[in-house]
Amino acid sequence: MKIQRKSTGRLDPRDAVRRDAARIARRATNQHRFWQSLSVLGTVGWPIALLTVAGTAIGHWLDLRWGTGVRMTLILMTLGVTIGSLSAWKSIAGYRDAS
Repeated sequence: MKIQRKSTGRLDPRDAVRRDAARIARRATNQHRFWQSLSVLGTVGWPIALLTVAGTAIGHWLDLRWGTGVRMTLILMTLGVTIGSLSAWKSIAGYRDAS
């Protein structure tokens, strides 16, 4: 059984305008979502990065002061990652509730 294709003519100009307007509206919405997503990424990334670096720096200073090798550095770095991740989790949860 052979499937026959129907020939399509040119689009009605009004249909082309509607299609283009819908595409422009989608593009504007996608750009808004891009900036919104970038904002969320910054909200998530900064607490993790800053608390990790702060924990590592304080831990290194304590290790040098007390002569404990890298023990305090690792403990406070892990603590910084954990607290930063919890903070990011709360930010995402708040973002989802607001949406």
